[in-house]
Amino acid sequence: MSVVARQFQMVYLLLEKGRMTAGELAQRLEVSQRTVLRDVDALSAAGVPIYTTQGAGGGVALLPGYVLDRAAFTDEEQRQLLLALQSLPGQEGAQALTKLSALFRRGQEDWLQVDLSRWGAGDADNAQFRLLKRAVLERQTLRFDYASSYGATRSRRVLPARLVFKGQGWYLQAFDLEREDYRTFRLSRILSPEFAGEVFHRRLEPPDIGFSGDIPPLFRVEARLRFAPYMAYRVYDEFGQDCVSRQEDGSLLVEAVFPEDQWLYGYLLSFGAGVEVLAPGVLRRRLAALGWEIYRAHAPEHDTPCQGWGATMEPSTKEVSAMENYKDMHFCQSCGMPLLPGTELGTEADGSASPDYCSYCYKQGKFAGEMSMEEMIDFCAPMMAQSNPGMTQDQAKAQMRQFFPMLKRWKK
Repeated sequence: MSVVARQFQMVYLLLEKGRMTAGELAQRLEVSQRTVLRDVDALSAAGVPIYTTQGAGGGVALLPGYVLDRAAFTDEEQRQLLLALQSLPGQEGAQALTKLSALFRRGQEDWLQVDLSRWGAGDADNAQFRLLKRAVLERQTLRFDYASSYGATRSRRVLPARLVFKGQGWYLQAFDLEREDYRTFRLSRILSPEFAGEVFHRRLEPPDIGFSGDIPPLFRVEARLRFAPYMAYRVYDEFGQDCVSRQEDGSLLVEAVFPEDQWLYGYLLSFGAGVEVLAPGVLRRRLAALGWEIYRAHAPEHDTPCQGWGATMEPSTKEVSAMENYKDMHFCQSCGMPLLPGTELGTEADGSASPDYCSYCYKQGKFAGEMSMEEMIDFCAPMMAQSNPGMTQDQAKAQMRQFFPMLKRWKK
């Protein structure tokens, strides 16, 4: 919210309420009491008859009989305020915009419209946004199911802090009561949100939004990608120009950091043959393996017996063998990934290679991200199932729950 919009909202609240304490205004405007007092001084200097009183029954008020005068705002301030209101979704912004347009004797400039709904979603997305906005402003505890990017859908109970627009999507930053830490949730993955029936008074100070809080930091990967020239429209839609360089043959080279999870593989596959992973090698190999599985699932009827894969594509009905059978192999003692020759190892504090952990899990003598064993299993199971045709995710999890407690990181 701009300074002008906030100061107008303060005047509007005082016209409606008559008198409010600096603390009440600070809570409604989501600023500090010091900012409220600075706004009072600024409004007073602009000619608005606003004053403060001390002691019991004191607070901030307007002189009786005051009517908002359009002269209190310059032409530029009027335009900024109308623009701020025009960008708000829902009826509240539209109603205030209509009133102020009449007050300022300005027509509503119809050059900007904000619609939060996805194509084909009707008003459902806008209704969900209004519910989440209300939860933030009224400090109401929320509960919902969340489809995380590493394949699990779980119930969450959170204290909502703020709504943020970043990149190409809206996010809710909130304090997760189960994990006792801040998390960032993409709005499109929040399912069936509802009020939990509890108002909270805890002061929330979420960190600046970065990677989504549900993505373990250890699975971030620096990737070098080459896109075909015909993919330019998507490249410039989805990447900042500072990480895109055009090559002599017209292809586009992109260097970016991604969370390495199921979302990343699906995202890269969405480019089809229009993208080539140049680095790292492990990402290139895994994407190739996924492409091979897609081919196997969609290949036409085979012409010769040696092309028959049908049996391997059927879900396995055999008893799952414990991963303990492979105990003689050398695994990462955190995620269970085989540490084969050539695998990039993690590093100790002195920079030497770790004999126990892969580079994703362990860097400079520390684990790259805090998570529980079950969260690690949720993340790894989809990839294990994909690399073992016929294995379901439930079977993969069953094996991991037997094997992971034997790993160094999870031993009790």
